[in-house]
Amino acid sequence: MYEWRKQIQIIVDEIDKCIKNYNDEALTLRALSKKLGYSQFHTTRKFKEISVMQLRDYLRSRKLAFALKEIRDSKKTILDIAFDYGFSSNEAFTRAFKNAYGVTPSEYRKNPKPIILRTKINPFDRYFLGFGEIGMIKSTDDIKIYFVTIP
Repeated sequence: MYEWRKQIQIIVDEIDKCIKNYNDEALTLRALSKKLGYSQFHTTRKFKEISVMQLRDYLRSRKLAFALKEIRDSKKTILDIAFDYGFSSNEAFTRAFKNAYGVTPSEYRKNPKPIILRTKINPFDRYFLGFGEIGMIKSTDDIKIYFVTIP
C-alpha cells in the first residue's frame, strides 16, 4: 500500500503540472497509467481506493480550481479560460462551474467571494489519513482535525 500511495502522489503531481502547462494530451487516463506502468483499470481502482474519489472527478475539480483562480485574477475572457482548461464550450464550463461552486463564472468575476476549492490531494500524508508514522501505533485520542478555508 505504501508503494501505491507514492505512485498516486506521482499522478497527482503530474496532473497539477499538466493543468498549469495546459497540456490536455498528458491528462488522459492512458497517459497517466502508462507513466506508472499499470493498466488503466488498475490505476483508476487504486486511485479511488486511496483518494476516495474517481480520477475523472478529481481532474475536473482541479481544472475548475485553476480556472476559478484565473477568473478571479486575470482579465481573460471566460470563453478563453474554458478552452484553456479543456472544456468544449462556454455552456459546458458554466454548467460545471455552477455545479461545483454554486455561482456562474461571470457572477463570480463580478463579485468574488471565498469559495471552498478542491485542493491538491496528498495521499502520502500519513498523519492526515490517520496512519501515523511508519512503525507508530495509531492513536487519535488527542488529535482533532479541523478544516479551515482561506480565501
